[in-house]
Amino acid sequence: MNRELPMPQDYHKSQRLFPFGTALLLIVAGLLGCLAIYSSRAFAEKPQLFVFRQLLWLGPGIAIFLISAAVPFRCYRKIAGFGLLLSLAALTVVLFTGHTINGMRGWFDLGFCNLQPSEPAKTFFLLYLCVQCGPCKKMTSGMWIRLFLPGVLTAGLVMAEPDYGGGAMFFLIFLLVILLNGVKLQHLLLTAGLMLLGSLVFLLMNEYAMFRILGFFNPESDAAWHIRQFQYTMAHGGWTGADWGAALWSGTFLPLPHTDSLYASIVESTGFLGGSLVIGGFLAMSYAFCYLSWKVKGDNNDRRFFIFSAGALYLIQALIHISVNCVLIPPTGIPLPILSYGGSSLLSVMLTFGIAFSAARAKEPDRLDTVPQTIGAEPHTDPAKSPPR
Repeated sequence: MNRELPMPQDYHKSQRLFPFGTALLLIVAGLLGCLAIYSSRAFAEKPQLFVFRQLLWLGPGIAIFLISAAVPFRCYRKIAGFGLLLSLAALTVVLFTGHTINGMRGWFDLGFCNLQPSEPAKTFFLLYLCVQCGPCKKMTSGMWIRLFLPGVLTAGLVMAEPDYGGGAMFFLIFLLVILLNGVKLQHLLLTAGLMLLGSLVFLLMNEYAMFRILGFFNPESDAAWHIRQFQYTMAHGGWTGADWGAALWSGTFLPLPHTDSLYASIVESTGFLGGSLVIGGFLAMSYAFCYLSWKVKGDNNDRRFFIFSAGALYLIQALIHISVNCVLIPPTGIPLPILSYGGSSLLSVMLTFGIAFSAARAKEPDRLDTVPQTIGAEPHTDPAKSPPR
């Protein structure tokens, strides 16, 4: 019977404690997000309502993180294709039977809550791409097509809700993974061209999106009202913030201060210094995932790709959200990961992080050609494959 070489006791202890330490950090981040949500809704009729709902999502989110981190990554390899198909089915069904919020038909009304299928779809799309790219040593035209087709389908279905910000994230996930896999220049240019074409089609089909673009380039027009609220809100915060727990401007004038405009609300409450800490936190998160991916060994790169992409994905999403709130790019609806209100977004982030920690396990080799020896220091080959003496 094949047995593995026993590992030191300290190793197993660190393996057990590792996800729990991260879970504690995620709990702290989630609670800080709840404080930011409360501050942004301080002048609403029921300021505690969204905070209470977010707290209810935080517990299951941490459970999902710990459970998904405990599942071996080889299981995720097996279900990657199924998860993508299930996501595509959900995104299709929601277009016909979904609940409309803020002009977007993108939620399933479950009675006690609303579920946005585009959020977990990002996780399964990323998993599928990494599993497909992992064993490949170079990006061929056939591989590019096999990855691009599901990307077009998922992005197109989300944009049909219509949700440009959500659809663009799928394009960015695709671009991120093919860059990791060493995409050829012609494929990169083709991807960029198709992304631009899809954006133009969306603008022509959705008047509200064109309205936002015009407002961004003409700040004095009526179309720039939302942009001016961003500016007034952040200017009110100054260097150190204005009255934590009572963000006057964001709670009174700023649209969606607890979701798509949360960063501006945080800056009003904590000032430039608080906003800088938020950016620093996301940069530190991305660095941690980069370090984890670097520590992973093996011939199959899917685990390394997923870990790195998980950190990069939510850093990119955070930077897009922050750039919109700082009026660096035209407004688009993207939540701030972990901090913004939304159960679907929070659970999706926790699931992605859990899979990333599963992929980071050192005790799960991609391929085992030799069996460690139970006695002695030198490994030996499988006795069944050894020549007879």
